[in-house]
Amino acid sequence: MGTDVFQRRADECRRLALAARSAGDKKFWLGLVERWQTLESQGIRQPVRRKPKHRSQLPPDRRSLAPNPYVR
Repeated sequence: MGTDVFQRRADECRRLALAARSAGDKKFWLGLVERWQTLESQGIRQPVRRKPKHRSQLPPDRRSLAPNPYVR
């Protein structure tokens, strides 16, 4: 997931700010616009969480927590 996600979020907050009925709500949404733009300008990337294909690909301490496909 790239930094374009941050721009989309900023655009959505900007749209919500335009639709806001109160000055407080508008200020809130515009504050979020600034935060998303800051994250985008810092080039921060959201990590992609990948689901392991099999229990054996989990770290040893998490294997016991994964569902066992052979147990019903």
